Amino acid sequence: MNNSSYLVAAILGVLAFILTVNVGFAQLSFRTDLAGEAEVPPLFSESYGSALITGNDSSLKFQINVTSLDKVTSVSLYKGDSSENGQVLVSLLNSTEPSGLVDGKLVEGTINSSSILAPLANLTTNVTLNLPASGNMTNLTSTVPASGNMTNLTSTVPASGNMTNLTSTSGNMTAPGNMTNLTSTSGNMTSPAAPVSKLEALIDLMNQNMTYINIYTSQFPEGELRGTLIPTNSTG
Repeated sequence: MNNSSYLVAAILGVLAFILTVNVGFAQLSFRTDLAGEAEVPPLFSESYGSALITGNDSSLKFQINVTSLDKVTSVSLYKGDSSENGQVLVSLLNSTEPSGLVDGKLVEGTINSSSILAPLANLTTNVTLNLPASGNMTNLTSTVPASGNMTNLTSTVPASGNMTNLTSTSGNMTAPGNMTNLTSTSGNMTSPAAPVSKLEALIDLMNQNMTYINIYTSQFPEGELRGTLIPTNSTG
């Protein structure tokens, strides 16, 4: 092999390494504006803020900035859409005493799987199966009912939610959500892989605009500034 061939091989090797690193450590970015109007129910606050979360599927870093916000008591990351008061996932700040007036960086830190308070099962979004009238199913057992015509259906949970121990001997089914122990002896059935860690599940929620940050103060103990996190860059 001549010198030119060695050079080409070396360049290709470097490019392959760079591509591998970029794929393995794809950067994630989420942000939100924080305002009293986003609270549920909305309220008026003269303060406002912003939050930025960046990282990858191994670790996320967050920073929250505010303007003229006084007596902060805590900050939390929640599961929920913009219309609901949801479940606490991560405590980002919890003060024993209210802060003084803050005009700038309020808090920064790191989120990993151990930071997440909720169990993995609570970090998945609800799933609803819509089956056409002609898609009758027999011998269906589920912890979640699904809409459509079915026989021999046993269920203990409302129409939407995560499914466990779902079996079917006939019929077509498409399952867009997370499921466990899902089997079928005939018919078409698809289901994406469930997240393997709590951090990956959290990132899935953030990509679906299903997380928000809430800042609590002494004046507004139910929350003064709030905002839904939205993805801004998923490729880095």
